[in-house]
Amino acid sequence: MEGNRNAESLVEIENVHKWFDMTQGVVDTLLGRDPQPVRAVEGVNLSIEKGDIVGIAGESGCGKTTLGKLLVKLYEPTEGEIRFDGQDISDMSREQQREFRQRVQMIFQDPFESLNPRMTVFDAIAEPLQINGMADSYEDRRERVKTVLNDVGLGPAEVYLDAFPSELSGGERQRVAIARALVVDPDFVVADEPVSMLDVSIRAGVLNLMKDLQDKYDLTYVFISHDLSLIRYMCDRTAIMYLGNVIEQGPTDKLIEDPKHPYTEALFDAVPDVEIADERRRANATGEVPSPRNPPSGCRYHPRCAHIIPPDDWQGSRDAFRRAYQYKIRLREADFEREEFDGDDGAERMLSIGLALDVPEEYRHSSELRGTGMGVDPSELDLPSETESSLRTATEKYLDGDRESAVAELDALRTVCADEVPQPRPIDERQVACHLYDDGEAMRTPAAPNAE
Repeated sequence: MEGNRNAESLVEIENVHKWFDMTQGVVDTLLGRDPQPVRAVEGVNLSIEKGDIVGIAGESGCGKTTLGKLLVKLYEPTEGEIRFDGQDISDMSREQQREFRQRVQMIFQDPFESLNPRMTVFDAIAEPLQINGMADSYEDRRERVKTVLNDVGLGPAEVYLDAFPSELSGGERQRVAIARALVVDPDFVVADEPVSMLDVSIRAGVLNLMKDLQDKYDLTYVFISHDLSLIRYMCDRTAIMYLGNVIEQGPTDKLIEDPKHPYTEALFDAVPDVEIADERRRANATGEVPSPRNPPSGCRYHPRCAHIIPPDDWQGSRDAFRRAYQYKIRLREADFEREEFDGDDGAERMLSIGLALDVPEEYRHSSELRGTGMGVDPSELDLPSETESSLRTATEKYLDGDRESAVAELDALRTVCADEVPQPRPIDERQVACHLYDDGEAMRTPAAPNAE
């Protein structure tokens, strides 16, 4: 391979995208619409240095596994470039690909699925040696397999060589999978949720094994997990992903102790804690993760964000803007059934329910706490009078069946978070993609609990 452009970096990811289902299906053809691809990975930039353990964390469906498979060339990028040791992995000769396959390995999540049930332990581990032409004889392969089995804690190796996966426990199977990855003496290993399928009682042993093997085999790891406690235990640096984007990356301890991006903050707030309920933080986020087929514009987290940025001329509170803006989104997405709001008080009921937020109790407005929890009193929110008037007009138009005019009525409710894609900025040894830091490191003013 060509010499490394950066002497410290083993892997460099530059503006990488991966889209699926890009072809036009039958329904799309009949309806005359463009295909809606799944935007699994979007514009990711990341550098992995030799000897690092880099974590990739985020909710299910955020693109973690897709990114891992791109790194080991199981997928090809739709756009962008991945360089391994200075070489673009999408532009390799046959010899370079053979060397890449030997130097880069992956440990999959499910040891019950990743091992062929018809192959013995010896055959499963020896297969990469044969594929890569790394052993001249059966005896050489057998000795190498025995060595690696002992290294992963399956000793004496002779006990396991002729066993089938069905004869092994879950922990033993995953150790076999680790041995299969290490038998070719790789430089770089992507571990995709390597202990999530294992009993809690044996996870620590496998994780400690992986740390020990890093030193023994001089490995660089990418460790993919939704379990933030494991990320903290294993990883020197971490990248947080949301809906295909890396929104924050940096030293793991800094991300956990002082998260900068609102999503990172919400992600760590959502982790179960042994502290009593009224002392632990809970995530101040609303709604579900949007579809990767139709992601939000701008910052993809903005529809759920507690720190959404109002326009410069906004005269109310951030909490009030968040509620009004989410109401606009709900009108645009036709989230209300008009039949449910028949009657003279229908518009008032719809506005009251629409301005409420599905958040933990400490973040609700006081008028929500006084009532049934089904709505909020618009007059008690810190809304500018013209905005409150526009909200009522928009509600009437929506109930009259004119959704487009209803949304247009609220056009003044705009935010940079929706209009512009935030670019990563250096903040305290990390990169953060959030408009809160457009002018450098900023002090956040979070929406106050029970804001009046």
